[in-house]
Amino acid sequence: YDQLIPSLTPSKKAFYVTCDGYVTINDGTGVVHIAPAFGEDDAKVCAKYDLPILNPVGKDGCYKEGLWQGKFVHDTNDEVINYLKDNQKLFKKQKINHEYPHCWRCDTKLIYYMVPSYYIKVSEMKEDLLKANAKVNWYPAYVGEKRFANWLENARDWNVSRSRYWGSPIPFYKCSCGHSTMIGSIKELKEKATTKIEDDLDLHKPYIDQIQIKCEKCGQNMTRINDVLDCWFDSGAMPFAQYHYPFENKELWESQFPADFICEGIDQTRGWFYTLLVIGVFLKGCAPYKNVLVNDLLLDAEGKKMSKSRGNIVEPFSTINKYGADTVRFYLPYVSPVWTPLKFNEEGLKEVYSKFFNPLKNTYSFFQIYANTDQIDTDECFIPYEKREEIDLWLLSKYNNLIKNVTNYFMEYDLNKVVHAISAFTSEDLSNWYIRRNRKRFWQTNLDNSKKSVYITTYEVLVGLAKLIAPITPFIAEELYQNLTGKETVHLEDYPECNQKLINTSLEEKMDTVREIIKLGRNIREEVKIKVREPLFNVYLDGKNKSLKSFTNLIKEELNVKNVILIEDITEYMHLIIKPNFKEVGKLLGPKVKKFQTALENLSSEQKKALEANKDIALTIDDEEITVTPNMVVINIIAKENYHVAMENNNFVILDTTRTKELILEGIARELVSKIQNLRKEKNLNVADRITIYYEDNKDIDEVINSFAKYIQDETLATKLIKKDNLPNKFTLNGINVALDLEKNG
Repeated sequence: YDQLIPSLTPSKKAFYVTCDGYVTINDGTGVVHIAPAFGEDDAKVCAKYDLPILNPVGKDGCYKEGLWQGKFVHDTNDEVINYLKDNQKLFKKQKINHEYPHCWRCDTKLIYYMVPSYYIKVSEMKEDLLKANAKVNWYPAYVGEKRFANWLENARDWNVSRSRYWGSPIPFYKCSCGHSTMIGSIKELKEKATTKIEDDLDLHKPYIDQIQIKCEKCGQNMTRINDVLDCWFDSGAMPFAQYHYPFENKELWESQFPADFICEGIDQTRGWFYTLLVIGVFLKGCAPYKNVLVNDLLLDAEGKKMSKSRGNIVEPFSTINKYGADTVRFYLPYVSPVWTPLKFNEEGLKEVYSKFFNPLKNTYSFFQIYANTDQIDTDECFIPYEKREEIDLWLLSKYNNLIKNVTNYFMEYDLNKVVHAISAFTSEDLSNWYIRRNRKRFWQTNLDNSKKSVYITTYEVLVGLAKLIAPITPFIAEELYQNLTGKETVHLEDYPECNQKLINTSLEEKMDTVREIIKLGRNIREEVKIKVREPLFNVYLDGKNKSLKSFTNLIKEELNVKNVILIEDITEYMHLIIKPNFKEVGKLLGPKVKKFQTALENLSSEQKKALEANKDIALTIDDEEITVTPNMVVINIIAKENYHVAMENNNFVILDTTRTKELILEGIARELVSKIQNLRKEKNLNVADRITIYYEDNKDIDEVINSFAKYIQDETLATKLIKKDNLPNKFTLNGINVALDLEKNG
């Protein structure tokens, strides 16, 4: 075809139709012009068809020649259209919106522009790169096996030169005779330089460009090329450059190469991960890293990318000032595995503070208050493990299992599992169970072995926790460790190691069962609206729980019952109604389903109990024996009058909810104690302060105090209970109005 704008003269045949897959008929005519000097796809077509390259535009974006010489390219659109129209070459004029690059700083329109560049021939290294990558452990694996491997499979030669001022100058020198050479060290530069080089030479522009070297071929001066290195080359050279290898620190470098572990964002598959691998394989024939942890993007709460224009960015410093750096650090891996996109939500920061930091601080504060009151010296407080109480050994077992699990999770590079395990242990096991269960041991007057044991066990676990959390929450770990040990820093300590001898799986399983029983019992109380402070007579447990005998007192206290009774026959306290699971047995039994239903109605207690325990039983229907599995039936439990039942994981709890007057009065006494303890806190009394309690004359309260005066005094450290009028603090205790006050004894 004829040249549309014949103001430039090509060096060879140029104006004919070519083909390529990036042009489609979905938009426009399916025919486009190409400008090989201004686009990568066009340049590929140019190379494929051996087309000439015309570039009439200077680096300032203005035409150097032609009809619009001196004008900026983006200012000539209308003039080009008018020219085509005036010369009857315009088919149609239409505006089409499409994405276009802009400067990220000043938002000016940019142009793609072909410039001469220097390349590393990565395409010849492809097989070596793929082999090296196959030996790397990627987390998650699919990034290395798919995304990164696919990128390597299509690896192109790496353009490492940049026409910029700032950057690492390429030490490549050229001579007018055509000879060129690459300088490999400062020593070599000094040896070949024709100008004097000072010892404190700055290797950057403009100083490096003042140095010339002698040409080995013609003896003339050689000059360094004007380009600097792609900054990603600097990043990829990090393993070598950090130790000035191979000129210095050779043994140290060899002891640390390849790196055990690196971590960066998912976008670095085409950046740092890639350049590290290319340079590592080029120089040493292997990957410069053994393990790569890939983290994904940080998004807003709705899963959208953050940007200032959307107004959905999270300002890091104000967030840190509000919640603390440790809270933010702990939150990020808490939400999801780091290799998945993270939806940042401020409510999540509050959650991790509530579930981890608050219980940890409260546990330390509780320990510190009582340890200081008792003037505890942990060096003189050690009790051999075999002499500690069962609940101490349970906590130490849980703690050592935590160390083992956290270490394994770290080895798997799964920080999400790490923080969840630490949070659950701190909140549920340490704070909500161990400390709460052992408050009376801290409170007791005598510093006997039981009290020493609870102190040293809590101390050991808190010190260990400070070490465990140090890599994730360095500030609270440091404060905790320094306050507990008086040592300089936690960050120079060895990471905790699991003491396998202290792990007691059987004890942990028993305690898990106990906690499950207590949860079920409390669920019953909530269901029947009887508060835990209101005592009950009996709780009935499955007879299979005989191994929990040593935990009887614990169950009594947690469920606030007088007796824990193991039973073999649950039918005395509840009815088991067993019916066919028609969804399962309809097709299996067909017309025999009705007879199956009748057989279920006539099961013996032993058969019912077997099914309730998830065991199979045998039934005979029409002279044919069939095996009945638990999934073939539906079990409904109906408790008898004054009994309430809860079941879970093949365990049941039955509470006798009958309440006598004595039990009701005791419940009020417990509520009164709770209110007095709150008043102690409000008045900022020390935990060891003795007090006098005042209460207004009230027939109902008189009855409570007459029956439970000693209990109230023991629990609140009160020496006297005195009637007094016009007291300021009004309360309702299980429907009874009462006025209370207290004062510290002089």
